[in-house]
Amino acid sequence: MTGLVLWLALLAAAGLSYPRRPRTAGVLFITLGGLSAALTLANNPAHPFAAVTGLFWIALGTSYLVKFRSSTARAQHVQAWTAGT
Repeated sequence: MTGLVLWLALLAAAGLSYPRRPRTAGVLFITLGGLSAALTLANNPAHPFAAVTGLFWIALGTSYLVKFRSSTARAQHVQAWTAGT
């Protein structure tokens, strides 16, 4: 139960931090992927996909880190994000 609460808290924090802090969201998504894999391995180590359960979240987080690694990409993101206001 504690794992579920922690997993949901990480998911919520990553989702809420994306528009303003995409690299922070990336790190949180990578942490979420590690937690997903750890929880799956702890609960059912014989599961055939136990080692790859967190790969989606890890890939998502890594894509955010790579996409927003330069200051110009972050500036363009902020400009596009705040253009409607």
